[in-house]
Amino acid sequence: MIYTANITTPKDTAKSAPLKTTVRVTKGLVYKVEFFFPAGSAGLMGVAVFDGLYQIWPSDVGEFFVGEDQVISFDDMFLKESAPYEFQCYSFNLDDTYEHFVSVRIGLVLKEVFMARFLPMKSHELFIDVLGMMAAERDEIARLQRERMPATPFKWMLRE
Repeated sequence: MIYTANITTPKDTAKSAPLKTTVRVTKGLVYKVEFFFPAGSAGLMGVAVFDGLYQIWPSDVGEFFVGEDQVISFDDMFLKESAPYEFQCYSFNLDDTYEHFVSVRIGLVLKEVFMARFLPMKSHELFIDVLGMMAAERDEIARLQRERMPATPFKWMLRE
């Protein structure tokens, strides 16, 4: 399944007070992520995706993807297995004249579907081990992000 958020961010939307857009998804494993920036934004618009207070894409706390007439696309393996089944997209627009648009696309399948489709020759036990390692890695990254959050200039990240 591909979930999408077509986000139009008004002019003069500061990084310190970004627009929040919620993308409702199902339980499963994210395998693909895309951000489409049409021509016109000139790098003045940015977007970041969170799972609660945990910044997922881009991984650097307080950073945003920006673009101009391009698609940022990559494969990923992010397990979304606890409610609420949603991601939060935060966008800013520093343009003082025009609103700008970004399309966020998230490919997500049940972990069993992913395993059957992408890992047909691997054992179920190996996949469960990989998921466990991913969860431990995500917990460590979340811990490091929490350590950096008090120093962030983006105070909106501390709310929720």
